[in-house]
Amino acid sequence: MPISWDRVEWIAVGWGGLDFYTTTPTWSDLSLRATLRGIFGDGGVLRIDVYGPLGPHPGLKEVRITADELDRLTTVILADLTRDPSGAPIAHDSPGFTTTDRFFYGQDRFSALYTCNAWVGASLRAAGLRLGAWTPTPYALTLSLARYGHLDHDI
Repeated sequence: MPISWDRVEWIAVGWGGLDFYTTTPTWSDLSLRATLRGIFGDGGVLRIDVYGPLGPHPGLKEVRITADELDRLTTVILADLTRDPSGAPIAHDSPGFTTTDRFFYGQDRFSALYTCNAWVGASLRAAGLRLGAWTPTPYALTLSLARYGHLDHDI
């Protein structure tokens, strides 16, 4: 990953089910195995990518977060990475979706009850943001962020 790339302005972190996330770059790639593991339980994996400047993205909202909350969120995310004996995060061997992303093994387990949106909600709560108790869908997460005043303008 080109983390030292001088034009990196954003680091994107996603989390999901190991089999589903690493084998389904498009819906046409979806397999029965990945679907069943996503429903009944699978290991978690983090996808990390880097971006330069972002242009306008209608519908993409900025989340208000303080510097202290961002520090705590970073700590939460880094703690979810599975590490080798030397302390380095363990990368998954599957290709990413872009030329700049990578998958890393996570600590948490994915299921139909603990989804990527539930992970984001739990991570934000651990960072100190007030949110609803369970945010399993994009709508539940967005509604909770809006309800507690964490959403700002479109990016």
